[in-house]
Amino acid sequence: MKSGRIEQFAHLSEFKTVKEFNESVAAALDIHGHHFTKGERIAFIQLTRFSVKVIGVCNARICKLVQACQQTKGGISRSTFERMLRKARSLGILSNYRTKRAKGGYSHSVYVFHRFDKSKPSQSTECEYDEKPVYSTDELVKDEQETHLFKTKTLTNKNLRKETLDQINLDDLDESYTPTYVPQVFVKTVKPFFNRATEICKLWNQTQIAFRSAKFHNNFSIDSFDDLIKKALKLTVFQYKKRRIRTTFFQYYYGTIFRLFTYEKRRAYADKTQWGSWLDKGFGVLGE
Repeated sequence: MKSGRIEQFAHLSEFKTVKEFNESVAAALDIHGHHFTKGERIAFIQLTRFSVKVIGVCNARICKLVQACQQTKGGISRSTFERMLRKARSLGILSNYRTKRAKGGYSHSVYVFHRFDKSKPSQSTECEYDEKPVYSTDELVKDEQETHLFKTKTLTNKNLRKETLDQINLDDLDESYTPTYVPQVFVKTVKPFFNRATEICKLWNQTQIAFRSAKFHNNFSIDSFDDLIKKALKLTVFQYKKRRIRTTFFQYYYGTIFRLFTYEKRRAYADKTQWGSWLDKGFGVLGE
């Protein structure tokens, strides 16, 4: 079957009036409507709305039909639309045919609704190109049951996850939860002393603040001071173990790393101006 305008498929129509078509659709839904989910019903109704110019026949592309559904209150996905088509075919409500381009290759599909009434048993109409499996009524019912079970389990799992997350304290998260903006080198350095993500983040934030406060030139990066940061941490730990810290560990660490950054900046400047001999004596390193 060659692709083309909808008028060239008029011979496939089984209806003389729109009223007959609507009655047939209503009868089909009355008998088999329970096989369709809410989203599939939306897709089915949308397809009927595109099947009026040539009564009971539609040649619109699936992407256009899905887009039309998005404009309603119940937008659906392409997979939902395709699932509706498979069910409708297996129940004998419609058939669809794939058209071919003149230059070769497949083009749009043509959907043809069959006349349907309550006294007429449903029959499976075979498409000339049907690539997807046709489901029996029992399989469709089973599919609905499995879908309902899956949704129930998903909802239960979401509730359990929410309850679990609500019970977890932020301060209880270990170092594996540390955000990616904190360098792994810093995490490994701090981990022996602080293995909580919040503490690691706090130390890193203070390190960044101290680096910005030191006002290095743009050609300096905080990544190049890994050894200096380790030194500041070890000095702070040493003073803490000797019980010489009168404030908090974090405040003392900030003061230590800031003084080391300041000294490093002065040393770098002295190297450029050949004043290094005075600073090499270590005056003013930690103010001790």
